[in-house]
Amino acid sequence: MLLVFVLLGCAAPPDKAGTLLIASWNIENFGRTKATDPHRMEAIARVLRDYDIIAIQEVSNLREMSDPGCPRNADAGPGHRDYSLIKNALERYLNQAYGQNYRFVFSPQIKDERYLLIYDPDKVSFEGASLVEDPEDTEPVWTARPKNTGKMVRQPFKAKFRAGKFDFVLLTVHTSPSVNLKELEGLEYFYREAQRESEPDVIILGDLNADCDYLREADVMSLKGREYIWVVDDGADTTVGATDCAYDRFIFTEPTREDFTGRWGIRTDVPEDVSDHRLIWAEFSTRNDSD
Repeated sequence: MLLVFVLLGCAAPPDKAGTLLIASWNIENFGRTKATDPHRMEAIARVLRDYDIIAIQEVSNLREMSDPGCPRNADAGPGHRDYSLIKNALERYLNQAYGQNYRFVFSPQIKDERYLLIYDPDKVSFEGASLVEDPEDTEPVWTARPKNTGKMVRQPFKAKFRAGKFDFVLLTVHTSPSVNLKELEGLEYFYREAQRESEPDVIILGDLNADCDYLREADVMSLKGREYIWVVDDGADTTVGATDCAYDRFIFTEPTREDFTGRWGIRTDVPEDVSDHRLIWAEFSTRNDSD
């Protein structure tokens, strides 16, 4: 059994040499309304500033003028592929306000959302990112209402990083609740493919809808196999408000166990008008990777 030290509440663990703090947060419908609201952007920045890498889900599609076929929020950005309201807001409220140097990597449009990776280049080296190819998806990923969604409605966003001796791949995920068991089976396929193509240290993180009505204890799936280590207990609550569900998780396999320090936590200081999810984080060592 994996021993974990859980730290609920507002604070992340102290920043220590030789460790890396990786976080995941579904910032509910993160788009024009929040990006132009100083109160909510200040709250978002206060949460984000404590981590070295943050995987964000549910980013509204703000850069579609550089993407064919997407009408949503078509007037939200100036059309340049490197600009968006969200990026500019994060530069102002996160980097400028706190003297940070975070970099921002947006995924391509996938259905009506994007993924976003935020990382500190002083703590970690970014080595590239792309949407994982879904072999069963017969339509463009930006098709908002596809007839065929392949293995997952929104396939993962894969990114490779290195920090010290720890080189690893993140698979950021936002599953679709209505077909969640099918989604999680598809996710296991993508995980195995990422390990085969990259290296053993692959970490799933994101909003997996992995609890309550969307994933029941009796449900059988490959990702529940003994080789998979789930961080964030089933009894935890990663939601804001009246719900009590552990939707958000980290998942990895044995090769990553030696790099995981056992420390993880959930931020409880997320205002309800910012998101219906709390941020989750986990700590990894950068000193002892064997690969």
